[in-house]
Amino acid sequence: MSKGKTPRKRKSPAGDEAQPPESLPVVSPHRRPEVSEHRPPALIDVVRAIRVAVGAVLDLADRAADVISKRIEGRA
Repeated sequence: MSKGKTPRKRKSPAGDEAQPPESLPVVSPHRRPEVSEHRPPALIDVVRAIRVAVGAVLDLADRAADVISKRIEGRA
């Protein structure tokens, strides 16, 4: 596209008239599907998973620190 020009608008075919989109049925609030109210247990599961992951990382770091300190003691 050249500088300063806008894109061309599409023309609708001559034989077809624009049809309005079909509307979705309106659902009253009392008939809507129930939303799952299990957010707190899911949040608790996420927190628990994070705790387990952090604990594993801390255990790994502790073991690595022990190995490093033993190697340093062996050199001295």
